[in-house]
Amino acid sequence: MNIKGIALSFFLVTASSLFASDFVNYSDLTKKLKAEEKKAGNYATTEEVKKALKAKDWLVADVRTMEEWSGAHIKGSVRVGRQSPEKALELFALDDDENFVKPNLIVICNSAARASIEAQTFRQMGFKTVKVYDLYSWIDECNPVVTKYTVKKDKAGTGLKFGNFYAEHCKK
Repeated sequence: MNIKGIALSFFLVTASSLFASDFVNYSDLTKKLKAEEKKAGNYATTEEVKKALKAKDWLVADVRTMEEWSGAHIKGSVRVGRQSPEKALELFALDDDENFVKPNLIVICNSAARASIEAQTFRQMGFKTVKVYDLYSWIDECNPVVTKYTVKKDKAGTGLKFGNFYAEHCKK
């Protein structure tokens, strides 16, 4: 190996370690973002979620996968997923002239980790208020969830109603 090859190898190893030191893993990032949301007062309470579900100017948006949504979701919330939630929100938050009809938003996922990430984008889109919330709190506080699963294959859209489901510790 010549001197240029050695120098290039040294540069690549050094440069890659410099870039790697800037990398923040998902767990650390979401812990930081959730802490910032709480500190800023942007972590919704269960009561705020209940009020938002009834309010005309609020939207409760779930950013979980279709499988997670099918397993359990809050009745009245909308699923916008993670692939392009900003496009999906347009369907629920804007009128035909692209004016906000629901300028306030609560973003939900299982633990509020993904919600905290997506909340940053939604704020930049112009939502007046953006809060995050975790589905675990909803369930742990004995609030009902609905499901799309059946004893047979998923029958979404057939009109079958299965009622509300509660966490085991809530049953008396």
